[in-house]
Amino acid sequence: MVTDLSGALMAYGQESVRGFELGIEYATGGTNKVLGRDIVILVEDSAGDPETGRQKALKLIEQDGVHFLQGCASSAVALQIIPLAEQHKILFIVDPAADLRITGADFSPYVFRTGSNVAQDALAGGKYVAENLGETFIFLGPDFAWGHGSAQAWNNVIQAYGGTTLEPVFAPFDCTDFTPYLQRVLDSGADCLVVAWAGAGGAQLFQQIKELGVTDEMNVATGIPDIPGLRALGMSMVGMYGMCKYYHTLPDNEVNDWLVERYAEKHDGAVPDLFTPGGFAAAVALIKAIETAQSVNADDLIPVMEGMSFETPKGTMTFRPEDHQALQSMYFCKLEAVEGFDYPVPVLVEEIGPEECAPPILNQAGQEEGG
Repeated sequence: MVTDLSGALMAYGQESVRGFELGIEYATGGTNKVLGRDIVILVEDSAGDPETGRQKALKLIEQDGVHFLQGCASSAVALQIIPLAEQHKILFIVDPAADLRITGADFSPYVFRTGSNVAQDALAGGKYVAENLGETFIFLGPDFAWGHGSAQAWNNVIQAYGGTTLEPVFAPFDCTDFTPYLQRVLDSGADCLVVAWAGAGGAQLFQQIKELGVTDEMNVATGIPDIPGLRALGMSMVGMYGMCKYYHTLPDNEVNDWLVERYAEKHDGAVPDLFTPGGFAAAVALIKAIETAQSVNADDLIPVMEGMSFETPKGTMTFRPEDHQALQSMYFCKLEAVEGFDYPVPVLVEEIGPEECAPPILNQAGQEEGG
């Protein structure tokens, strides 16, 4: 595994690793074996740096002799690893990196993604936003691959449902003072600000959105973050709506029940968070494919995995054959005050099924195959 275990996306990387470990345990019935062989998980820290991530992946392949790669929290890192996976014919299962290029322009047959991509995120929330929160919209996000991809995806959906989008605003992803960027938002005169943020600055961003009076001037919509991010949003955000990839009380299935119970046992009563199920799903998919193919060879596994459905904490996921993106449920929620919680709790408004938020096929091979 190559992911962020330090830096701004550290929490995301940690959740993905924990999810993958528990997914292996679940899928193997607690034996941590497949085809009679012990499963060894090696984890390397990319620290959010693309070149560091590439070098760590190369080490895992050439020195450690791994059969599979899994990661990354950073889309920029994942994009650097894709060519290595193809060159060495190593299966690379991506989560939670969400950039469209991973299963789009930079598609490789050796890459599958269990995390949702930014188009799925936007499709799950953009329709409601466009139809209910105004006529003109401005996007604010981090100035790196995921942020730009998110802006494109949200703007496309909002425009498709009749909204007008203004020039997006991007701030450095390690930003600690968002004043100049939020001033540009205020000066835009938009009806609604759409925020998509990833990284350590989220707490400061949402605090300044409140302090600078952005919520007094326009509606604010956002993807619902992890629990630390919800604490940063604060109780002033109660009543807000947003798209949620995962919150542990939203899915109603046996796999999620197992995850919530086992996670608490292993991690001092804590609950799985936003990116735990994607890592879990990667492990479940990998074990199912290996057992079906009776092989760990990527070229044997790829035809098995294309179109394969598998059970996850979010319900059934399916790898779309054309681009290897996992189609999955998403959740549209309202943030509510719940007794005993020190953050606004996502309460389900509507579950959006896998086909309803299926993103466009953006890789050339998939477009040709799909006509």
